[in-house]
Amino acid sequence: MLRSGLVAIVLIGFLGPAMAADDGCEKFAWSIARERTAFAATDKATIAAGETLPALPAGALVVRLQPGEQASFAMSPERKPRIERWHGGIVRLPALPKPGIYQITLSDDAWIDVIQNGGYVRSVGSTGRSDCPGVRKSVRLDLDASPVVLQVSGVAGEAIAIAISPPQ
Repeated sequence: MLRSGLVAIVLIGFLGPAMAADDGCEKFAWSIARERTAFAATDKATIAAGETLPALPAGALVVRLQPGEQASFAMSPERKPRIERWHGGIVRLPALPKPGIYQITLSDDAWIDVIQNGGYVRSVGSTGRSDCPGVRKSVRLDLDASPVVLQVSGVAGEAIAIAISPPQ
């Protein structure tokens, strides 16, 4: 009986971490640990869609979105929303501190367009999971040092958290 109890305790010790990893958050193509921490922070800045940021945010940013029929975009979203009732909007960023690869991570399911110099910027990589609580998608883009417009569409909720930074 004692032996069975010890075996059960050992199994629980081994399975506990494995079960925690089963949520999908460790299965992105690159680490999203920094973004998960930023999204969990209680002191995230919140802005309304359409605002211009004075600088690249240091952590995550919560954007309050507009209902789809009222949302304003710099250019038409490249993808039509998959849901009937959706939210969206834009955030303008100033000139980036330096050119290079930047990573944009979203907390929820959404389409993201990145616009720079009057045109869409194509991603150089993307990863997404529907089984990671609080993080849905991360996209990498090669951006120059000019201003950027981020636009999200097809969001089910009224707000979305976004993190923007060079990759780790």
